[in-house]
Amino acid sequence: MRAAFVLILLAAGVAHAQPAANGFDHYLHDRDLFAGGKDPVPCGSCHVERAGRLVGKPDHASCFGACHGPQPTAPARGAKIREPDRVKICTSCHAASALVAPYTGKLSVGYPPYTIDPDFGLAIGHKQHHDVPCVQCHADLSQPAAHKIAHARCAGCHDGTPGHGPSMAKCAGCHPAASGSPLPPQLRAVHNTVTATFSHAKHAGRSAAGKDCATCHAAISKSDDTQLPRPTATDCATSGCHDGAKAFATTAACTRCHAQPPADKFDVERPTERFVHGGSHEQVMKQPCVRCHPVSSQREVLVGGHASCTGSTCHDADFGNRKPRICGACHNATEPWRQLVADRPPPEVTEFGATIDHSKHPGACTTCHKLRTTSAELRTPRGHAACASAGCHAVTGGPVPQLASCTACHERGLTVARTAKRTAAPWSVRTNFKHEPHRTSGELACIGCHIDLTAARVLDLAAPPKLACAPCHDGKTSFKLTGTQCARCHGSTHLGAVK
Repeated sequence: MRAAFVLILLAAGVAHAQPAANGFDHYLHDRDLFAGGKDPVPCGSCHVERAGRLVGKPDHASCFGACHGPQPTAPARGAKIREPDRVKICTSCHAASALVAPYTGKLSVGYPPYTIDPDFGLAIGHKQHHDVPCVQCHADLSQPAAHKIAHARCAGCHDGTPGHGPSMAKCAGCHPAASGSPLPPQLRAVHNTVTATFSHAKHAGRSAAGKDCATCHAAISKSDDTQLPRPTATDCATSGCHDGAKAFATTAACTRCHAQPPADKFDVERPTERFVHGGSHEQVMKQPCVRCHPVSSQREVLVGGHASCTGSTCHDADFGNRKPRICGACHNATEPWRQLVADRPPPEVTEFGATIDHSKHPGACTTCHKLRTTSAELRTPRGHAACASAGCHAVTGGPVPQLASCTACHERGLTVARTAKRTAAPWSVRTNFKHEPHRTSGELACIGCHIDLTAARVLDLAAPPKLACAPCHDGKTSFKLTGTQCARCHGSTHLGAVK
């Protein structure tokens, strides 16, 4: 029997009949026959099939006669069974407790169910049956009641004629040995986190597409594996259902379907790589910034949400993937049953920078430059607060550029380039200079040092000349500009590099 059929049974750990249990154990029966040098008993000796259906059930004639001796004789009413040596045979069908009780004229038969695990499962290769309508074997899930697979559903094809499947009388062709639990044998659902919320009947009742199994399970008809391909979040989104119009989008409400973690172990990938513009995301730079970074009516940039990450050329496949690549850009976790938030803070140093023509923005420097961090001094505040004051830039209207015209002010690599240029400049004080000690009367008089603000780009702004330092560094207020203390501002690296 091929191991690639779909309903092969589950875990190891076979539970065979205990003395008090009843039921025919095919495994033990075949073992005893083999140990005695005899051939296995054909299925048809006990299970009679006619016109694709099982007829009746095994009776005394199946067990006694050629196999286990003459049929037992019924004891007198009220007497006990007088053949205790054959009780082990009788428990294949009868409860052990009934066999030792006074005879009442009839013994009950527990066929089925037994009190031991079923010995056989059902193996059907979907790839081999891809032309058969799903509902020929599976219940019509738009109906409230589920139906079991019966031989009648198979008999139309499995009649033994050329080009058809094997005859129904060849039981082993579809029923491989089964072991373990749960009972009855069933396909194991691997890492299913939608069990508590998903309903086939509800989905099948909503539309013709929902009723068509292939809408979600198209991949199954191409596989005979024991672990069938499961529908993915992409299947749910592209089948005309969870697209944000007919039903909530798969990228918007994960916990509506994934309400519980799986019962077994679930190893979660935790990607930590931040999103970087360019490189593998170079295509992003060809899109308008507002596609991912919309500007609110309050003039601030919003988080675009998952919709910014999806699209035919983007990251549709990552949603629902157990090993996502992009979630680490915003999240510290990826489990779909958690209420995830954008909890990864932005990097301290931005990929972009804001450039501004200072000559066109008269006013106090501290209107824009007032935020200090552990890595930057006098950095402009995050967001548009410094740009959206009364009479300034707005989402619509106001002086150009408008706030949605991101590239008018923001330039990729500007911050890094500006820092590198300042640090590498001859006699640079970028590394050692701190603004805080240079406050005057509690205020920082920016234009006292930055006397040339005529450059149109921040990257090209002139550094304060040495002359601007002289009023303070006069040997009284602070150390003199001349002498042997140059390294206190310029650093020894620059002094050694100057020729």
